[in-house]
Amino acid sequence: MVMLLTEDSTGPAPLLAMAGERFDRLMTIESRPLSGGLPPGLVVPMYEICRRHHGEPLSTLAARALMSRVVYGDNVIVATGAGVPPKLPQGETDGPPGAAVLARAIALGLGAQVTIVSEEAHSKPVEACAALVGSSTARPIKVETIPPHSKYGPKAVEALMARYQPSAIVFVELDGPNPDGLFHGVRGDPRPAGTMAHLHLLAEAGRAAKRLTIGIGDGGNEVGFGAVRTALAAFHPNSFVVTAVETDVVVSAAISNWGAYAVCAGLAVGIGSPDLLHNDALEGDLIRACVSAGARDGATASTEPPSLTVSLRAVIGALSVYSKASLQVRQANLVRIHHRVSDLVR
Repeated sequence: MVMLLTEDSTGPAPLLAMAGERFDRLMTIESRPLSGGLPPGLVVPMYEICRRHHGEPLSTLAARALMSRVVYGDNVIVATGAGVPPKLPQGETDGPPGAAVLARAIALGLGAQVTIVSEEAHSKPVEACAALVGSSTARPIKVETIPPHSKYGPKAVEALMARYQPSAIVFVELDGPNPDGLFHGVRGDPRPAGTMAHLHLLAEAGRAAKRLTIGIGDGGNEVGFGAVRTALAAFHPNSFVVTAVETDVVVSAAISNWGAYAVCAGLAVGIGSPDLLHNDALEGDLIRACVSAGARDGATASTEPPSLTVSLRAVIGALSVYSKASLQVRQANLVRIHHRVSDLVR
C-alpha cells in the first residue's frame, strides 16, 4: 500500500471517505460499448489494483491532494488528448470534457488559474470545451498546445513548467509510453511515430520538481498507471500497452471523463460546495461541442448518437447521484458543525 503523503495530510475524514466510496463505485460501472474491440473485464480489476496501491477511495484521495497542495492564485495544468489518425485525427470525446469540468472545479473551488494543455491536433475540441466552462469562472480557462513529435516535447514541457510553475498537474486520458518508449491504444494498436506530443514529460518534470501529479485513465496506457505497472501488466490482456509513466495519485475509472467528474465530486464534498459539479445540460453541451469540433467516440470513432448517448445517459444519472451524495455529506457536515458550536456555547 502506498499512501499519498503531504504536509497537511493525516488521512481522509470519515464523511469524505464515505463519499469517496460512493463516487468510486459510480465511476467504475462497466459501461463501455460492446462494439469497438475494447478489452472486456478490465474496469474493476484495474480499480482494485490502484485502490490497494493507495489504500483509500481514489476520487477523494485526488480531491484531498488537490485541496492540500493548491492554494488561491496558484497555477494548475490539466493535460488531455488521446487519439491519432486515421480514425481519431482530432482526438476523442473522452478527455476534453473531463479536463474542462475538472479545470472549472479547481478554478472555482480552489481559486487557481487553470491551463489545459493538449497537442495541436486536438486543439479545437479542447478549446470548445474550455470555452463552455470558462464563462462560469472568475478567470478564463486557458488552452495551450504543443506540436507532435519527440523533438518538440522536452523544450515545450520545459517552457510550460517555467512559465506557469504549477503547484499541480493533472492528466485526463493522456497516453503515456511503455518502458520501451512506445505508445499504444488499449487494444494494442501502436501510435505511429511522430503523432504524439510527448506531454507525458510533464509528469516527469512535475515529480522532479516535487509538484503534485494526478493521472486519470481507463485502460492502463494513460499517464499515471506506471505507478502500478507491475501488478497491472500481470493481468492486462495487452500488457505491453501499460505505461511506465507514474503520477503521485492514479485514478482508474470506466471512462476517464467519469474519473474526472468523480474527483470534482470529491472537491465538492471536501470544500462544501455542490456547485463545483456540472449538470446534465452542460454535459450534453460538452459532448456536442466536442463532436462538432471534430472529436469522435474513442471506441467506435463514430459521431452518431447511439454510440455517444449510452455514455451520456449513464453519466447524467451518475451526475445526479454525485450531486445528491455531495449535498447529503454537506448537510451532515452542517449538522456536525451545529452540534460542535452548541457544545462550545454551553
